[in-house]
Amino acid sequence: MSTAWTAPLAALWRAWRSLRPHEAAVFFGASLLMGVVDLSAMVEYRVGSELPGVLARHLLTPQLAGLVLLLCWLPATRSAAQGRARLLRLGGATLLGAALGMGASAALVATLSWPSMCDVISAHHGKPPCTEFGVAIQVGDTLFVLLPALLLVGLLELRARRLRQDEAAQALLREHAQLRRRALASRLAALQAQVEPGLLFDALVATEQAYDRHDPEASARLERLIRHLRIALPRLRDGGATLDGEAELIASYLDLLRDLGGTPPALEVDLAGRGGTSLPPMLLLPLLQRALRLSRPSRCWLHAGPPLCLGLDQPGLDREDEELCALRERLAVLDAELVCHATATQTEFLLMLKEDTRA
Repeated sequence: MSTAWTAPLAALWRAWRSLRPHEAAVFFGASLLMGVVDLSAMVEYRVGSELPGVLARHLLTPQLAGLVLLLCWLPATRSAAQGRARLLRLGGATLLGAALGMGASAALVATLSWPSMCDVISAHHGKPPCTEFGVAIQVGDTLFVLLPALLLVGLLELRARRLRQDEAAQALLREHAQLRRRALASRLAALQAQVEPGLLFDALVATEQAYDRHDPEASARLERLIRHLRIALPRLRDGGATLDGEAELIASYLDLLRDLGGTPPALEVDLAGRGGTSLPPMLLLPLLQRALRLSRPSRCWLHAGPPLCLGLDQPGLDREDEELCALRERLAVLDAELVCHATATQTEFLLMLKEDTRA
């Protein structure tokens, strides 16, 4: 078989194989309804011994016509044509299916000689049987089937168009959410990589003065400053963080404050073997910096959980402010949640990450 015929036949076969159960149910139900409408005359006329043939004709021949119509409709509705071309293709396929379906039904009836309700009614009134075949009759039957078929195809097309629009909208929402995540991750990584200019300048000046005084701690101060920069700066490039890295960042930040003459809280870390857990950057350090601006805690702790917990031995740090709202907004984009729990002696910040909610 030549390629010119192979490709269209393959496309036709793919369209037929793509039949969905609800589409088959719609065409079957519509065909059954058409047959039942024709049988409604049985309420007034007795069929007698011809009942099996009448039922077979009015229930099976509409199914044959509906099947032919379905086979013509499937390639048209599965095509990639859009706009006016799609409407013309659907209309042409419906007309072709109606004509072929009625022709197949007429051929089946002629072969099996099944009586119709028209024959029963004619016999009841003493008239000859209805004409079984003729061009005018076939045209009339085709038009009779075409009108409801166009309505059915139109409803299916409206449903399919709505589903396509919903899928496109969902795809846009997913893409938008992904872009928001990437933008937020990049922004958070940039924020985490930033070192406060004043803090960096003070640390450099303090280290220089320590060397001028020949302070034996000068070298250790410089090492701690370098360590803090080595931990913080790579986050701009990586755009990610681990629990181990965040704990190191907090520890180096507190050491830097201590070198500047401050009294930062003692840090207790218990990662429980979850140090390699990935988490969004710029979540823990802003909470600690906010707490240090609002109070003077003497002890803080970081527990891996789940949930991940950052605690301080100061009450009242859970009150809502601009910083806490901004952090909650970032977490919401990342499908995470911040829960604040305060008592009379301490405040704990619980980070509910996606991994924790699945656990």
